[in-house]
Amino acid sequence: MKLIKLVKNSTGGATIQLLPEDKEDLFTIYQIIDKDDELVFKKKFTTKTSQVNEQSSSVKKSTDFARLRIKVLSDEFSLSDDYLKYKGVTTTDESGQSNVDIPVGKFISFVVNFTYPFTIIKDDFDKFAERLLKESCNPVAKSDTAAIALQEGIAHVCLLTPSSTLLRQKIEYSMPKKKRSTDVMKFDEKTHKFYKAIYESIKKNYDLDSLKLIILCSPAFYAKTLYENILHYAKEENNKMILKNQSKFLVAHCSTGYLQGITEVLKDPIYTSKLNDTKYAQDIQILDEFLKHLDADDAKAWYGEAEVIKAADMGAINCLLITDVLIRSEDLKKRKQMQDVADMVEQNGGKVMIFSTLHSSGEELDKLTGVACILKYPLPDLDEDLEDDDEDESEADNDQNGYDDDAY
Repeated sequence: MKLIKLVKNSTGGATIQLLPEDKEDLFTIYQIIDKDDELVFKKKFTTKTSQVNEQSSSVKKSTDFARLRIKVLSDEFSLSDDYLKYKGVTTTDESGQSNVDIPVGKFISFVVNFTYPFTIIKDDFDKFAERLLKESCNPVAKSDTAAIALQEGIAHVCLLTPSSTLLRQKIEYSMPKKKRSTDVMKFDEKTHKFYKAIYESIKKNYDLDSLKLIILCSPAFYAKTLYENILHYAKEENNKMILKNQSKFLVAHCSTGYLQGITEVLKDPIYTSKLNDTKYAQDIQILDEFLKHLDADDAKAWYGEAEVIKAADMGAINCLLITDVLIRSEDLKKRKQMQDVADMVEQNGGKVMIFSTLHSSGEELDKLTGVACILKYPLPDLDEDLEDDDEDESEADNDQNGYDDDAY
């Protein structure tokens, strides 16, 4: 992300001018922009002018850029298609530079692109949005992990980012069955083409200098064979980029050559030391640690808004797990409450992990109310008072509705 201008105001808002550079930037923008925020951008308009004379008539088309300012009403986002669109209505521009000759209240759509910068005007520029913007403008904070999951005849070349697993290329070959000697030759030829295609995909899709780790995972021996072939092809071509980065390759075992295999490796404690420094694996490992505490029923893992808020008030949270959907909720009261909890956890020396619901880990957390925590020490009675409060509220509701237990 290229940040052109950031101006904060005294009321907690900000004006941000930026230019996205890749699909990860689109996801960041999608998280930052809320309903009722304002956008200033340039859009092409084609106008038709009729020219009539005594001999003939013609229509002349002209294309001009208009500077527009809209209030956001809705959005459409697809990470896989690199598509982010906002719909809104034109608003008053005090500077007089936008919406010239365009009435207030006109419905306009805007598709974010990688060519023209635009401006976001936010009344509430909170810590979450500021953190997202800061990380997206830092190249080091982008993806640092790649992974290739494969099995016989099929490979998935992926890039692991903070928001999702990006499938860069799927390589598929139909492998002949080895019934006759000629079949063996065909099989070996297809196998060579298969591994060569993966090698070419690595050169095309990965910037090896910026990556910390490239995971090669498969059932059986396919990942090991791929690694050996990668080095063989690199030596043949004298590919210095791959040869100098060969220590970044990690050969791992998994049960499938599909995307689930990558998740298996990230959760496997055998590979923890290699994965500790990668951003993508940290989310998986933290969620896995939470689930282990939950299964052990050791009172160190809790989920639910009331339980987490109470634990935060006690300064007992070691790690807060929260989804991006919850921390940027359209319910402003809930959003403020969750951001206050996150601030409280960090002030008490805890860690805050924000999970994207476009990730499998974020989806799993979302099913558990979207917020959870790992405690510094066990609190087996954390929910006792909360249950009493629920019972009191239930009794109060019954009284208001005119129910009398003695009447039954």
